[in-house]
Amino acid sequence: MAQFDIQHCEEPIPRWDFMELPRIREQSPIPIMADESCCDHHDARRLIALSACDSLNVKLGKSSGIFKALKIIRLAEDAGMNIQVGGFLESRLGFTASAHLALCSKNILYCDFDTPLMLTEDPVSEGISYDKQGVITVPDRPGLGAWIDKDRLNRLSKIII
Repeated sequence: MAQFDIQHCEEPIPRWDFMELPRIREQSPIPIMADESCCDHHDARRLIALSACDSLNVKLGKSSGIFKALKIIRLAEDAGMNIQVGGFLESRLGFTASAHLALCSKNILYCDFDTPLMLTEDPVSEGISYDKQGVITVPDRPGLGAWIDKDRLNRLSKIII
């Protein structure tokens, strides 16, 4: 698959099997990115010590917030590793926080903030915006520069189980 010039392979095995990552990385022509196996700075330190991956994917929800996310980023910087900032199923409000985080390091080369583009309705006002070429613009106002619009939120469909 090397001929296809793939940027990276994100978490190619189950997270609990991380001890196999060094062997996979050694044999793979595609750079390996740790994701689920890197939840906090302890995981990052272990993966770096094992030479288990070429890069790390940092998620605010996975790392328990900005404090630990910054610790992971500093470790990756010290190791000369590239970083991706991503997320799970956050709204544009959550990804606005992630976008601000993504601006903190020159080692953060990739962002995976596409979930809000899949929503039928968006109750978030302001925050990050997406242009047609995939460029994300981050607000420059104080705080996140985004908030939940209660009127739009109340108009969304509700399912009660």
